[in-house]
Amino acid sequence: MNDFGMLVYHYTSLDGLAGIIKSQKIWATHTSYLNDASELIYSRELIYSALDKLQEKNIAHNGDKKDLSLRAFIADIKELIDKLLPSKNFGIYVCSFSEQKDLLSQWRAYSQNGIGFSVGFSLERLIEGAGINPYDIGLCNYDEEDQLSKVEELVNKDFAKSILEAIDDLKRNSSDSKLKELTEKFIDKFLNLSVQMKHPDFAEEQEWRLITEASPKNGLSIRFRSKSSMLIPYVEIPLPKQDSKLEIDEIIIGPSNDHSLSRLSLDILLESCNVTCHSISNSTIPYRV
Repeated sequence: MNDFGMLVYHYTSLDGLAGIIKSQKIWATHTSYLNDASELIYSRELIYSALDKLQEKNIAHNGDKKDLSLRAFIADIKELIDKLLPSKNFGIYVCSFSEQKDLLSQWRAYSQNGIGFSVGFSLERLIEGAGINPYDIGLCNYDEEDQLSKVEELVNKDFAKSILEAIDDLKRNSSDSKLKELTEKFIDKFLNLSVQMKHPDFAEEQEWRLITEASPKNGLSIRFRSKSSMLIPYVEIPLPKQDSKLEIDEIIIGPSNDHSLSRLSLDILLESCNVTCHSISNSTIPYRV
């Protein structure tokens, strides 16, 4: 084992591991296509709660007359949020890692009936890599109270002032374009905050997220893979290397693999691609389909 401290694990399929080793890159998926379909719904609820509190606060300070305009304005914002999420206008891409290297819920979510791998990387090396590669990485927030506090801070500091200053002009001139501009700016800021917020029920995963945006500025081009009935947008992120060589710190062979043959083919793949792996072992999870 190396001296880079804590490891985080990326669960993936057979093809996924082959792709990582051969390309020495890892895939980050568009947030609208993550495995947990409830994430955007959860984020919307946080937005709506913060906007409702803004409205209630404004009633207390300005009375019902001002609130009539604000109420209609916030209703329009919520409608636009529903239309804009998901949207091609907001391209945030995520790659997930867990502190847990052999977790049943992760095998179910990211492997094919337990046929796959858990690939361990040095967290320190990934964080160092963020200094030279176009991504950020951080631990997900599972604390609902703290999440709501951060969203309310975003609404009150970055959004409330522009809403209240612009609201009379918006209603006078029926400036839908201005409303959309304000809303899109807010959603963009919120998505960058919310992408690390997850429902408390998922706390056992202790998920770290590598986050990036597809942009000509950072040299990342959008690619597509097929899954079920649709195409999934993703980008390829270069993995940090040690002395110009990719080092994988640990690989766990999934519970439903033929462990002996899987180990043989894995050794051949690593050697053929000149990739080092410091530890390879088998899952101890009793997986049932």
